[in-house]
Amino acid sequence: MKILEIRQATMSPEIGVPALGRLPNVDFQAAMRVAAPGVWSLVRLMLAAGRLNRGPGGLSPAEYFCHRLWDPRFGRGDLQRFVGLSGQGRIHAACCDIAWKAIADDKIVSTAMLEAADVQALPENLAIVHPHRWLDGVYAIRSSEDLRQLLRSPVSYPLVAKPIDGVFSVGVINAVSVDPAADMMQSVNGATSAVSEVAERIMAHPGGYLIQRALQPDISIASMSGGRLCSVRVLVLLTGAGPVIHRAALKIPLSGNVADNYWRPGNRLGAIELASGQVIRVVTGTTQSLRRDPVHPETGARIEGVTIPEWSRLCDLVSRVAPLFPGIRTQSWDVALTDRGPVLLEINWGGDLHLHQFAHGEGILDPIFCDHLRECGYRGTLPARE
Repeated sequence: MKILEIRQATMSPEIGVPALGRLPNVDFQAAMRVAAPGVWSLVRLMLAAGRLNRGPGGLSPAEYFCHRLWDPRFGRGDLQRFVGLSGQGRIHAACCDIAWKAIADDKIVSTAMLEAADVQALPENLAIVHPHRWLDGVYAIRSSEDLRQLLRSPVSYPLVAKPIDGVFSVGVINAVSVDPAADMMQSVNGATSAVSEVAERIMAHPGGYLIQRALQPDISIASMSGGRLCSVRVLVLLTGAGPVIHRAALKIPLSGNVADNYWRPGNRLGAIELASGQVIRVVTGTTQSLRRDPVHPETGARIEGVTIPEWSRLCDLVSRVAPLFPGIRTQSWDVALTDRGPVLLEINWGGDLHLHQFAHGEGILDPIFCDHLRECGYRGTLPARE
């Protein structure tokens, strides 16, 4: 309870952020009490986890538990098709040029590339906070005083400030308003912080910050989400025949979170059927707390059954921009569902394949993805062809 109170009272850095490139933290004793209450069930579980660890996807025991693969409701189909962190690393190394990772991870460079291609479906950039970097037509902030002046102006809101080199939405500031008299900013999750403190945090980040006008949700999504912006994570395979959209998942934030990333407590993840754009399965949690939850816990609206607005337009948009990044043959795009249609947020080099496995309850190594890996020259073991 004390941690929750601290999170609500301040816009301080997040607690519980996942470590990049590290396995999830799992309480094995607690998980095994649920997964294997008896001796023989424990033996079967350990044998299954060991086989997957040695299998094509390199799924670790921690990831086996994290995906609740002992439960047939969540570990559907051939479990050898689930990919772990070690397998994901080998897959992305085969499909993606490491030099392009710097391009994807840098929000200024990737934004400039999209703008140069005359892509209009982008957020409005208000300012860049960095000692010397800039974008054409965007206010370049070099000093703390200039930053405080922007943050104290009510016309700057609502705004989103994000590290230029950030991942997992760590360090994101999602603010809806400012009280000039009290010199306090209010976050989208209800937290407040002094303008001077926020400015100090931004100026202290060595990679700089990009400040954008906050996007507003599509009306149909807003009625489900309680007015919160949701985005779609789209997995695109850049093949010799052109871009192929392979998986998609809807990310749904709860009111206490500043962003829709799944690692944030309580956020939901919905599997999207590609043919229709309909959300067919919604989950939340991990390990023994992983469960299906078709109804939004705060609004009471059903998430399962929702059709992504302008789904065809979203797919066309992602397919059009994917070839702009030819060195990234496995691409993960975040696309916001806004009142002006789908808007590109960012491209991820390879991306977190766990998200789609959580959402769909199935391993990512289906025949389509395996053919993509072979085309990219992947030399690792793959599940047998069906």
